[in-house]
Amino acid sequence: RRSNNDKFKYLVSDRILYMKIKENKGRVSTIELVAIIFLSVAAIFLGFKGLNWYYDSLTNGNDSLMANTAESVARVNSLNGLQCPVGDCPHGDKCTHLKGSYYVGYFDSVGNKIVANPTEGYNQAETMKIGKNKYYGEIGTMVIEVKCKEGTVELNWVLGK
Repeated sequence: RRSNNDKFKYLVSDRILYMKIKENKGRVSTIELVAIIFLSVAAIFLGFKGLNWYYDSLTNGNDSLMANTAESVARVNSLNGLQCPVGDCPHGDKCTHLKGSYYVGYFDSVGNKIVANPTEGYNQAETMKIGKNKYYGEIGTMVIEVKCKEGTVELNWVLGK
């Protein structure tokens, strides 16, 4: 148990603390000012990083959607990878898009079709992914190459025109 003298000391010290807080009412102490500045800078930094992450996600997402579109168009044009994927190809013996054992075409993002020659680049990010493969190139320089062989469709990012 506390003695009466100890109780008095606590009451007096609590009263003095209360008076100091009451006297400084409406003022910001130095430590509060430093904390406010630090939290403001941290919030701005985190907001900036969040916006950068969001922008990067958007550009990578657009390139991924483009790859999905290229694969869909190639599967339709090539009878699911059995023929040439180029849209205006006569197929059969007259096809000129056979390179090695693959039929090769390039996705045209403007017309959403597979063409014989690479077009202008249209990638929106410097790093593109197709499946587990990553491709690197400057923005606006890469196109999607489509290769078909024996029922398979392969996609790669390659340099455009």
